[in-house]
Amino acid sequence: MEILSNRELAIVSWFLVIAIYISFSAKTKKIRKSIIKVFKCFFVKKIFRIYIIMILYIILLIFGLYYIGIWKTHQLKNTIIWALSVGVLSLFKINSIKNDPKFFNNLVLDNLKLIAIIQFILVFNTFSFLIEFLLLPIYFVIGSMLTVTQNKKQFHLVEKILNWIIILIGTITIIYSIFMLVMNFGEFANEQTLYDFIIPPILSFFYIPFIFIMMIIFSYELVFVRIKFHIKNPKVRKFAKFYSIVKFHFRIKVLERWAIFMQFYNTTTKEDIKNTVEQILKMVSIEKNPSKIPLKDGWSPYEAKNFLLDEGLETGYYQPTDQDEWFASSPLIQVDDSIFSNSISYCIEGNEFSAIILKVILDVYNRKTAFKAHKKLLSCVRNLLKSALNIEITNELQNSIIEEKNQVILIDHYSLNIIKHEWNKKNNGYYTIKFILSNH
Repeated sequence: MEILSNRELAIVSWFLVIAIYISFSAKTKKIRKSIIKVFKCFFVKKIFRIYIIMILYIILLIFGLYYIGIWKTHQLKNTIIWALSVGVLSLFKINSIKNDPKFFNNLVLDNLKLIAIIQFILVFNTFSFLIEFLLLPIYFVIGSMLTVTQNKKQFHLVEKILNWIIILIGTITIIYSIFMLVMNFGEFANEQTLYDFIIPPILSFFYIPFIFIMMIIFSYELVFVRIKFHIKNPKVRKFAKFYSIVKFHFRIKVLERWAIFMQFYNTTTKEDIKNTVEQILKMVSIEKNPSKIPLKDGWSPYEAKNFLLDEGLETGYYQPTDQDEWFASSPLIQVDDSIFSNSISYCIEGNEFSAIILKVILDVYNRKTAFKAHKKLLSCVRNLLKSALNIEITNELQNSIIEEKNQVILIDHYSLNIIKHEWNKKNNGYYTIKFILSNH
């Protein structure tokens, strides 16, 4: 294969054209200043050190693969492309990687799936340079237009046409690639092509330890910044850093949770640090095996926080807001796609041992879509009553939600409250409806 394919040459050519235009055109002076600022951000001293460490790690990795006979010198181009894409981008995605338990599996397996094989064949067979050069701006325009039109009803027809254009271009490309593959199978079925396909997933696999270690380091650095602001005593602060590393080591989720938890306490001594760490470890242990709470006393908070998972309402950790009150809340979930979307949330309140108040809160900003919002609230209340008390919603309660009426219903040890709060009349009739299930 050539050093650069026609497609890669087309990309480089367009990049140079755009770079030259931005560099010398008087119309792009502001853009030039913005690009310079972005480059400065990417190459600050601390980030530059990380690039150097990453490059050294990749060089050692390549030497290792070369020594055992897997990596060949003709793979230099593919390795550079992999480093600039997967290598660098993974570093900037570390925060999202922490919240994606499947990331490390997908990093390797995505390269081995059928779709990856098809993509590889499509990249292997390219059109002439002129066609590739002309197609790139067309791809860019269609992709940009599709991004703008997606999920917008007023552009539904345009989106449909763009999708058909993409399908047509994709079909032509696939037919051409298959034809070229059949006609030039000898060129495709060789050792170099095999290496072109297997090297990226191999590099990705051996890159996982580096990303994992960097994720650990970044997490501790962020927590240590919080500690710096929260603990004023230098000796206690130093002890907190050391003690957190000893106790949490690779458990960064627990580490980050402890950093938030610690802010609710006056941690001025080493003993205070030990107590907060032991408390968070105790909470993690309880969450794995939550104790049963008698229904008359409320609910296990670690079960209650998951009552509305099927409704898309997932709360954060159950933790104290002060010494006696504990709380967990979901983020606001949009009920519709309007500009001023109505939203719904779920929260639980209680003490260290049990949740005694469960709330579903609907905020209505758009009366035109209020009916849909009320249906969502009804669905949440129905599921909550089933999960918490194993009862069905009553007609009385259902009508109160639909008609936006305040209502109190007593069932055994529990009270069911519908509370409507009208905001300031100047706010175009915005209002909140709360459903509160509490142990009274």
